Amino acid sequence: MNAMHKTLSRLTLGGLLALSACAGGKAARKPDQPLVAAKAPPPEPTSDDFYGQGVKAAGGGDLSAARSAFQQAVEKDPKNASAHFNLGAIAEKQGDLKAAEVEYVAALEASPDHVGAALNLGHIYRLEDKPEKAIPVYKKVLEKHPHDTRVLNNLVVSYRLAKEYPKALETVHRLLARAPEDPDAFKNLALVYYDMGNYRMSEFVSANAKKLDAKDPGVYNNLGMVYLKLDDRRAALGQFQKAVALDPAFGPGHANIGAIALQYRDYKTADREFTKAVVIAPNRWEWHLGAAWAYEGEKRNKEASGEYEKVLAIRENQPDALFGLAVAYKNDKQLEKSRDTLQRYLGLSGEVARRSDAQKMLESVNHQLSNPPVPQQQEKAEKPTAKAPAPGQPSVLDTAVKQEDDQSATAGTNVAKATPADKATAPATAPAVAPATAPAVVPAATAAPDAKVPDAKVAPADAKAAPAADAAENEDNQ
Repeated sequence: MNAMHKTLSRLTLGGLLALSACAGGKAARKPDQPLVAAKAPPPEPTSDDFYGQGVKAAGGGDLSAARSAFQQAVEKDPKNASAHFNLGAIAEKQGDLKAAEVEYVAALEASPDHVGAALNLGHIYRLEDKPEKAIPVYKKVLEKHPHDTRVLNNLVVSYRLAKEYPKALETVHRLLARAPEDPDAFKNLALVYYDMGNYRMSEFVSANAKKLDAKDPGVYNNLGMVYLKLDDRRAALGQFQKAVALDPAFGPGHANIGAIALQYRDYKTADREFTKAVVIAPNRWEWHLGAAWAYEGEKRNKEASGEYEKVLAIRENQPDALFGLAVAYKNDKQLEKSRDTLQRYLGLSGEVARRSDAQKMLESVNHQLSNPPVPQQQEKAEKPTAKAPAPGQPSVLDTAVKQEDDQSATAGTNVAKATPADKATAPATAPAVAPATAPAVVPAATAAPDAKVPDAKVAPADAKAAPAADAAENEDNQ
């Protein structure tokens, strides 16, 4: 019995004795009301409480409520690494890479061996074309997890993108010595050889990767890249198509088909494939650029402008996007916007590929602004629109590739030898905004998928935390 209960017992017993003593005498005075213990205020929610709320909200798809709960969790405990991680995952999912980077850094400051935060932070650095910044992040977390295949694979990717090929080879061989049947390691090795120009070795290693995982779309995508380098465009296209048949959500395969389609001026196919790619990976600025070029080819200026703007939202002052946006604005009669964008393009530092073209265009735009045309009524002729091939019919791209192969076979030589996609010059009738080189094909990501579930402190084991960026196989392909 606690002290309060003892007090109440003594008070009650005293009252009874008083009543007994007064029985038969004057009416006893009514005793005071019994004392009631004050209710203790409910305890304040802890950082873990808010974290659990965030996990629950994220599992239900309410990212706004999840973000609010995770934010309250880190306000209560700035060292709650899991909450910082999920804030970063939500920000990345919503396209705010800067905010995501801040949160992943905070998660690693709170917990230096947080593998998920390291993977996702390195992923962002690679999206920003800064693989050299990802390398120390991975090396730091490997001090505590020296054999983590996910981290090692991502380290290989970063070394490769930074062109540190000897270190990439040393790391992947170290990985294979411990995990000799890791298909991602073989894909990484194939890409290292690819970047080094050893295409036959890349083909051989890719074949080994296919034996380990015949349903991995990345293997076929990488083989397609090799075949492009070996001037077998039809085989390359077949591999890319195989990749997206295995996984319709495989972004690099769609982007690569789109890149080849642009070279053949098959804008309908390029539009379709790049549209799928940017839905799968909305943070890939180069895929938005490919979509913009496809729209330019289809004379869809407003849609092209929208894609160029998305590129610039991810990669500020990207030259191709600035120039293309100025052209799209001009074609859409938005002359002031075109002028401002051209001035921004000409203000870029360093070598600018189309400086003279931009200056001539700016003079033309300024002339039009100073001498607006007199409006005249005239009948608008309907523009013929290209029809998409009927279901089951080959696309323009498929037909062109087949004809190219047939011509080569008839002549006994590669009369229409395919130029590798990352060096192909833009066709004469390509969109006005096409760059000096057509979009490069995209290697299949061999980095392990980014972390999706944090090391939950309070959530049940099957709880879904806020989703991180799409798996590296869809987004990390550089």
